[in-house]
Formats: sequence, structure tokens, C-alpha cells
Amino acid sequence: MKTITRHRLKTHSYEGLSEFYESNLGMANFSTGNSLSFGYEATGCHLQFEKASCVSYVSSATDFYWKTGITVRNLDHAVDFLNKKGIAVSEPFQFMDIGYLAHLQDPQGHIIELLQHGFEGREQEVSGGHPIGGQATLAHITLRVTDIDRCDAFLSEQLQMRLMSIQPVPSRGFTLYFYCWSDEKLPHMDLEAVENREWLWARPYTLLELQHFHDPVTLGFRLEQNPGFQGFSYSEDSNSIPVKLNLLDLESLV
Repeated sequence: MKTITRHRLKTHSYEGLSEFYESNLGMANFSTGNSLSFGYEATGCHLQFEKASCVSYVSSATDFYWKTGITVRNLDHAVDFLNKKGIAVSEPFQFMDIGYLAHLQDPQGHIIELLQHGFEGREQEVSGGHPIGGQATLAHITLRVTDIDRCDAFLSEQLQMRLMSIQPVPSRGFTLYFYCWSDEKLPHMDLEAVENREWLWARPYTLLELQHFHDPVTLGFRLEQNPGFQGFSYSEDSNSIPVKLNLLDLESLV
């Protein structure tokens, strides 16, 4: 099965990143060469940072790229640990029938979402190890889009990814779409079924999440010389050569 293996970001500085991702989020350091790379498993998806001569990254609500998603078994346990470490993190809340979640930023301004496998009140026991790293998966790369038909044609037809879940949020004017290469059987055949969502949050691999705006909106598409999201890579298995998708390869999604 193909899997996403790299989530690539460009930054003007590495300051604070190792401490944040290793000590605070419990990731292992898989860095090689001149880049920094962090992840929860050697064979899973890694966050890869490349240092370049660019301005500081500032997240925007109308950027093509939104966030990194990390799923956990017990969100309150994770947030309590971060609070004790002095890390600013939002109060966990149940977002409609989507999930129980919280948000924070890394030292260079990249948005991170912590999402519990189960809805509010359905936390699971956390075994030993790091309070976050011992229960976490680097689970989502979230992009904002405006033409879902064009996006689906690229992801489903060209990349042969599978649409796993559709999650309408009409009150907020958007719908969430989740893609990967899994052939697992869904709990419910209806892609909009709420019954699929907690199951989806517990998957041990990384999904591509699209936030599709219902109304026309102009999204900022940062060029490759700018800081922030640079694309992702995927591979068939640990022995195959990764396929790298850069920003220009993903431009059709905007």
C-alpha cells in the first residue's frame, strides 16, 4: 500500500524545533544531511524541515496550506502535559460531529491540530512512554481548496488515492474530504456517515485532508521560495524510491 512518507516545510530558522517536536510532542529525530526530520515511527510519515533564506512563516486563514494533524488516544492527557510544559494550546472542545480537538503552534508558527481517536468523553487509556509520543500518529496534512471536482480528479484518477470520508460542515461553509491509499473496509459504506469518523481518526497512517470552501474564495498559494508548505512525498513501501510532489505539482488543487 502506498503511504505518505514526508510532509515537507520550509523555514527561515530551526530555532526551537528539535526541543518542540522531540521533548514536547514526543517525536523521534530522523534528521539526515542539512534538513530536520521528525516522526513517531521510522517507517511512518515524517515532518521534514528545510532551512532557507526566506522570511518568517505567518499562518493565514486563506492560505492553501492549513495544518498538520496529530491523532491521540487521550487528548486531555496530552493537553495537560503541554500545559505543564508551558506550551500554549487551546482548550480541547468537541467540534460538532467531527472530533474532539485542540490547536497549537510550533516555534516557527506552523499550526498543529491534536485530534482524539474518540469523540469527547470517549478517551482511551494511555500506556507508558512519552505522554504524547506514546499515543500519537502523524495523521493529517490539511490543505484548503475551492474546486473539489478538479481536486478529486487529480487525487483519485492521477494519484489513484481513495476518498475515505466526506464531512460536511454547512454552518461553517465548508466540507472536509479525506484521501489515502488504504484498501481497508469502512465501518459504514456511506462516506458521510458519522460512524466512520472515530474509526478514521484511529488509522495508523497519514491522510490528505482537504477543506473545501463552498463559496468562492481567493486562496494564497505560496511560491517555493516562500516559507511554509512545500509538498509531500509518498512511496509503495520502505524499499521503494519516494515520489516527491512539490508545490507546483499540487497547484491544480487550488
